Amino acid sequence: MPTLADLDALYKTTISKLPKETRLSYCIKHLDKIQSVLTKNAGTLDNPQKEHLKEIIQATQAEIRKLEK
Repeated sequence: MPTLADLDALYKTTISKLPKETRLSYCIKHLDKIQSVLTKNAGTLDNPQKEHLKEIIQATQAEIRKLEK
């Protein structure tokens, strides 16, 4: 499974270098945003788009778990 850094260029190049609390805050906000996009647009997105968003959600959740340890 790809990591958030694999899927999110901003996280990889910038956010990942910030303090842990800032990374966690970014991930939580990012997760809320992606879940909202998926929910609000589920009827208009095609399957590959939905799967990509789900992949980002899973990677973000994994990053949150890692940061909370």
